Amino acid sequence: MQGGVGHSVSVGGPIKPEVYSDEVTDWSRFLPLSNRARGDEELVGRSWSEPAAALLQTIAAVLDARPDLLTAPTLRPELTVESAVRELLAELGSPWWRRWALGIGATESLRPEIASITTDALASVLRQRAVERAASSVRTNIRDLGAVVVLALDLRVSCAVATEVDPFLCGTVALDLALRARQPQRSVVTARTFVAVDGGWQVGRGPQLQASAASIVLFLAGRSDVPSEAPTSAS
Repeated sequence: MQGGVGHSVSVGGPIKPEVYSDEVTDWSRFLPLSNRARGDEELVGRSWSEPAAALLQTIAAVLDARPDLLTAPTLRPELTVESAVRELLAELGSPWWRRWALGIGATESLRPEIASITTDALASVLRQRAVERAASSVRTNIRDLGAVVVLALDLRVSCAVATEVDPFLCGTVALDLALRARQPQRSVVTARTFVAVDGGWQVGRGPQLQASAASIVLFLAGRSDVPSEAPTSAS
């Protein structure tokens, strides 16, 4: 993954990630920040609480303004927005082993405390989680950030709502998703290099494919097909 001249991370290379006490690997500490102020280098590998909290507040505001969206389908047609929100609430703060079990369908996706939340209360619970994420005592790892980012992008595409995500955050999430990718995403990301035309980063190997940061993340998250080539400035 590349963020500037002389700064790159190669997916599948000899990366030795730091493993935190909660046994969740935070690959984002390898994300170059050459396009940010020098002082921002300190942010690599630290909590992503503030951006995650801001996006949770944004999603909550959308649901407050459009409660009808809760019954709308997401980019996964089998899931409504309500189901996707409950899935997100179940994932936030979950240990690595539970995420793994959820991913292979080895455990129920909803804990009783999540399943018992009334539909009308979902937006309020999202706001509560945002406050908790923003608290200095709560650490938000890259997988928590990724879950929030993917839902925000999903809603933007499936429901045509304004849940904008910083393309730089998309790059952070894209790197983590690429390093953990399963088939068929893994085959593609090891054969093509995705270049975010609006983010200044790239991830993968092989011939370049230029696309928006959002479309790259949605593909790596299994929410969409391989992104279409974005038009270049010369086209």
